[in-house]
Amino acid sequence: MNGSCKKLDAIFRPRSVALVGITTANPEHWTRGFLEGYLKFDFPAHGRLYLVNPKGGKLEGLEVYKSIKDIPDSLDFVVGLVPSKSAPQLIKDSAAKGAGYIHFCTAGFSEIDEDEGKELESELLETARKYNVRIIGPNCLGVYCPKARMSFSELFPRESGRVGFISQSGGNSNYLIRQSALRGVRFSKVISIGNASDLNESDFLEYLAEDPETEVIAMYLEGIKNSDRFRKALAYAARKKSIVLLKGGATSAGARAVMGHTASIAGSRSIWQTLCRQLNIIQVENLDEMADMLVTLSFLPVPDGSRVLLFGGGGGSSVIIADEFERRGLTLPQLPDKVIAELREFSQAAGNFFNNPIDYSQSMEPANVRRALDILSRWGDFDLMVHFLVLSQSTRAADFPGGPLKLSHMPYPTAVVVAISIIPEETDRVYEYVNYYANEGVPVYFSYASAANAIKKVILHYRGRELHEKRTSEHQHRLYGGNSEVDLGLCS
Repeated sequence: MNGSCKKLDAIFRPRSVALVGITTANPEHWTRGFLEGYLKFDFPAHGRLYLVNPKGGKLEGLEVYKSIKDIPDSLDFVVGLVPSKSAPQLIKDSAAKGAGYIHFCTAGFSEIDEDEGKELESELLETARKYNVRIIGPNCLGVYCPKARMSFSELFPRESGRVGFISQSGGNSNYLIRQSALRGVRFSKVISIGNASDLNESDFLEYLAEDPETEVIAMYLEGIKNSDRFRKALAYAARKKSIVLLKGGATSAGARAVMGHTASIAGSRSIWQTLCRQLNIIQVENLDEMADMLVTLSFLPVPDGSRVLLFGGGGGSSVIIADEFERRGLTLPQLPDKVIAELREFSQAAGNFFNNPIDYSQSMEPANVRRALDILSRWGDFDLMVHFLVLSQSTRAADFPGGPLKLSHMPYPTAVVVAISIIPEETDRVYEYVNYYANEGVPVYFSYASAANAIKKVILHYRGRELHEKRTSEHQHRLYGGNSEVDLGLCS
């Protein structure tokens, strides 16, 4: 990691943090969420946490200082929860305490599309420059970094992972973390950047591209600050890591919403599509699809090809899942007669379909399933298997004694579809199955369409990376004899 990027590393390794402007009277106030997050992650046991409110007192056993000036020690990181008009003064006071970084959750700046808000944001940036302080935000939720015990919510996992996420929306970062966590995804660092008046999407993209703790980068963007710099940063990061991008404001109505949210310029949908295609970036249309991609990149081993074996319960379900996978260009190889004959030796003939998809709903006894999977593994003329369950359609198909079928030991890439049910007596079982497979490290999806879409896009992404790496290797060999790497000078 070069010197400029290393400076940003200090954001994710603070020894002392101050929550300035936290409410002491109302336990339901939004500012208390930050305190709950830092306490849930046990930050006070690993660093110094200070609370500031003009009323003083005590909160959760911690002293509340009436002013940041009263804090007896120096500070590394400040979370600004103060009104917008107080923000410039907080920069001055924080700088006096040695803080190099301030995250402003505070709204009321350029996003309100009024002259006063724009002028106030300009003043904020000018003050930060004068006092050598860097700003995250304003109008954002800031930093979630499990390894550093930093979190803006107590509901997030405490375990660290390998996905980094940059989001211009705090709410969207909250949603993606929780939805992905349900399926086993864990994050290295999440940064909600809001208006990005100072540190912006390119800064953190360059940082995550060099971060050894991050292998996959996800981004939710509404607009960018500097198109040339961002294009270079994106190209550099895409050569090193897998990137999943959701561009907000793709429609005219969405673009209008963007202006009222973070005051960003949305940009042309076709330009973003072309950019993602050129750089082999996985572009998604919504947060649920982004979660699907993160699950796939995190847990599905790279398949050798796109031949899929579908195995599960339900005749109608077999038809639908076959359509979804073939519609996306994935191949469903037919079983040879010899393999079908082996399956029929111990399986009930009526109600089962011994081809691909394999509808095994009438022979779902655990011993039969294990024997069938062993036969299919020895055949092996496929690249990955998708096991599909529809609890509301066939309770027997999924009701294995002792819980769900163990799949983590399979000798080929394996995924599971557990179709969501809102039938009250089935919702708990759906969660049980999802949680089981997430803990096994098996990618789990909530619909046939989402599984087929994610698997297809990720396979194409891997093929693109292989092609790019081959071309890059050949190019570097011609230029440098194959032993040099070009430094683009990012993070400067």
